[in-house]
Amino acid sequence: MSNKHRKIWEWRGVLMIAPTVTFFVILFRAIGLLQLLELSALDQFFRVRPQEKPDDKIVIVGVDESDLERLKVWPIPDDTLANLLEKIKKQNPRAIGLDIYRDLPVEPGHKNLKKVFETTPQLIGIQKVVGNGHDESVSPSPILARLKRSSANDFPWDVDGKIRRGFLYLSDADKEMIFSLGFRLSLIYLEKEGIEPVMMPDKVRIKLGKVTFSPFSSNDGGYVGAADQGYQVLLNYRGPKGTFKTVSLSQVLNNQVSPNLMRDKVVLIGSTAKSLKDYLLTPYSSNLLTIPEPMAGVEVHANIISQIIGGALNGRPLLKTMSDPLEWVWILSWSFVGATLTCHWRYKEGVAKISFSRTTGSILLYGGVLVGVVYVAFLNAWWVPIIPPLISLVSSTVVIMSYTLWENLKSSYRKIEEYSRTLEIKVEERTKELQNKNYQLDQTLQELKSAQKQMIAQEKLAFLGTLTAGIAHEIRNPLNFVKNFATISVDLTEELKEEIDNQSQQLEAETVEYIDEIFGELKDSIVEIEKQGERIEGIILSMMMHAQKESGKREKINFKSLLTESIQLAYHSFKAKRNNFEIAIKSSFDEEVEEIEIVPQDISRAVVNFLSNACDAVYAKHKEKGEAFEPEILIATFSLDDSVKLIIRDNGQGIATENIEKIFNPFFTTKPPGEGTGLGLSLANEIIVGQHQGEIKVESVIGSHTEFIIVLPKKWVGN
Repeated sequence: MSNKHRKIWEWRGVLMIAPTVTFFVILFRAIGLLQLLELSALDQFFRVRPQEKPDDKIVIVGVDESDLERLKVWPIPDDTLANLLEKIKKQNPRAIGLDIYRDLPVEPGHKNLKKVFETTPQLIGIQKVVGNGHDESVSPSPILARLKRSSANDFPWDVDGKIRRGFLYLSDADKEMIFSLGFRLSLIYLEKEGIEPVMMPDKVRIKLGKVTFSPFSSNDGGYVGAADQGYQVLLNYRGPKGTFKTVSLSQVLNNQVSPNLMRDKVVLIGSTAKSLKDYLLTPYSSNLLTIPEPMAGVEVHANIISQIIGGALNGRPLLKTMSDPLEWVWILSWSFVGATLTCHWRYKEGVAKISFSRTTGSILLYGGVLVGVVYVAFLNAWWVPIIPPLISLVSSTVVIMSYTLWENLKSSYRKIEEYSRTLEIKVEERTKELQNKNYQLDQTLQELKSAQKQMIAQEKLAFLGTLTAGIAHEIRNPLNFVKNFATISVDLTEELKEEIDNQSQQLEAETVEYIDEIFGELKDSIVEIEKQGERIEGIILSMMMHAQKESGKREKINFKSLLTESIQLAYHSFKAKRNNFEIAIKSSFDEEVEEIEIVPQDISRAVVNFLSNACDAVYAKHKEKGEAFEPEILIATFSLDDSVKLIIRDNGQGIATENIEKIFNPFFTTKPPGEGTGLGLSLANEIIVGQHQGEIKVESVIGSHTEFIIVLPKKWVGN
C-alpha cells in the first residue's frame, strides 16, 4: 500500500465522522433545538462587551415612583402632561416622543393638552398596532392621529420573552403602513441633518445616511422560524439599563434641569416606575445565574433611536449575520477541528494511540479559540453562531475517540487470533517431532496415528471441496446473467447486420418482420436515450444561462430592429418543434422609439424567452380548444419620457392568480413535466430588472390572455 493510500485509510474515520456530525448538528439547529442556547450566548456577548460612550443626543423624561406619589393618580392628568410638554418645548428639542397612551382624555386640562398637541409639530404619540401575547392593541390619540403624528410602539418578542429585534415600520389590520416610534423620531432628527431614507433598487434595503438597513429574515443568526412580519432589524443595544441621560417628571416641572439639556435632542417621555409594568426583558436583563432585571420600554426605544441615528451620522454598524451555506461551512470546519486537532492520535503498528489528557486540553483550548473568534466577530458587529460549532467540536472529538477505541479493539482481536494460529502451528510441529522420535518404538501406534491423520486430512479436503463448489455455484449465477445479456445483445446486432448485408434484396416476410422487430427495439431505445439526453442538455444549458454573471457590452441599438430579429428567432425556433401549427404574430412599433442604450444580446435573449413562453401558451390552448381557436401574439412598443414600454400579449390559457408572483422564481413552471425548466422567465427577469433596472408587470385572465408589460430605460443605468 502506498503512503498516499495508507494516509487516506488512516484518516477514513475523520473523513466520515466530521460530515456526519455536522449533518446532525445542522438538523438539530434547523428544528429549533439550539435556538434558546444561541440567543443566550448572544446575550452574554452583549453583557461582556465594553461599554460604549453614552449617546448625548437622547434625553429620557421618566415618570418614576416618586412622581406617582406626588401625582396620586395614573394616568397623568392632561393639564400636568400639557405643562410638561410646554416646558420641554421651551428647550427647543428636535423631536419629542410621548411613550404614554393617550387614546382617552384624562381631565382636568384636556383642552390645554389638545392645544399643545396641535402646536407641537415635532411631537409623536404612540399606539399599539398588533398587540402581543400580553396586551391588546391600543388606539392612538385621536388628535395626533388626525395630525398624522402617531407611531407604533410594538416590539417583536422572542420565544424567551426578550426583545432583540425592533420594527422600522409595520402594517395594521387595514394593511396601512405605520412607522415605529424609534424610526419616526430618528427621521425627524435626521431631517435637520439633510438625511432622508432612500429605498435601494432591490426594493428591500433602505439607505439612511451612512448605514443601509436590510430586513430581518426568520432564520437569521440563531433564529429558527421567527416571525418576520413588518420591517424588522436586529437591535445593537448601546448599553444596559441607565445608559441614557434620564430626568424625572418632577424635575422638569420644578425647573430643576439645565435650560439647555434638551436643545436639539430627541426627548422621550415614558414611565420608569416598576409599578406601571412598562418593562421589557432584553439581553442585559440577566446572566446565567441571576434573576432577570427588565429594562423600561422607553429605554428600549432610546436604544433603537440611538442605533438609527448613530448609524446614519457616524456609520455605527448594524448586527450582521452569515448566510446559511456559510454557516454550514463554519460548523463543518469546527467538526473537522474536533476530529483531528483535538484528538492527538497516531498509527503505530496498526494501532491508534490516544492521549486523553491532551485531548481534554485541546478541547478546552480550541473551544476557547472558538469563543474568542466569535467574540471578536461580535465586537465587529457580526453575529456568528457559537453553539452549533461548539457542539460539533466536542461531538466530533468524542465520536472519533470512540471510533479509534473500537479500531484498537478490533486490532487487538486480530492479534489474538494470529497468536492463536501461531500457537496451534507450534503445537502441531512439536507433536510431529515427538512422533518421529518414538516411531521405531511404537510402529503400530504410529501407523494408527498416520491413518487417523489421513482421515482428518480427507475430511478437511472434502469440506474445502464442498465450500469451493458452493462459492463457484454462487458466482456462476450472476456471471451467467451478465454473459447471457451480453450474448443476446451481440447476437441481435450480428443477426441484424448479416440479414441486411446478405439478404438485402431477397428477404422473406418472416425475415423482414424479424429484422424490423430487432431494429424497432434498437430504435426505440436510441430515441428514448436521445430524448432524455436532449432534456438533460436543455436543463443544463438553461441553468448555465441563468447562472451567467458576465454580460455583453452595452451599446446604442435600434430597438425595432432588435425586436424584429427576436420575433423571427423565437417564431422559427417554435416552428422547428411545431411545424404544422400557425400563429398570427402582430406588431405595433412606436415610431418615436428609435435607439436605446442596452446590452442587445441579453435583451434579445429575454424577449425570446417571453415570446417562447407566449407560443407555448397559445399552443396549449389550441390543444384544448381545437381548430376553432385562432392563436395570436401581439408585440407593441410605446415611447415614454425616459423609458420605453414593451407589451407582449398572447390569447393563450392565462396564468392563475396564485402563480403570477411565482413565475419569475427559478425552476417554477406551470408546464407539464419534461416540457419546461422554469428558468426562462427567471432569466428574463434578471436581465430586465436586475441588469437594466427596468420593470416587469404581468396581467392575466385565465382562459383569456396574458400580457407582459416591460419598461426599459432609454439610457443605460447599470453599473
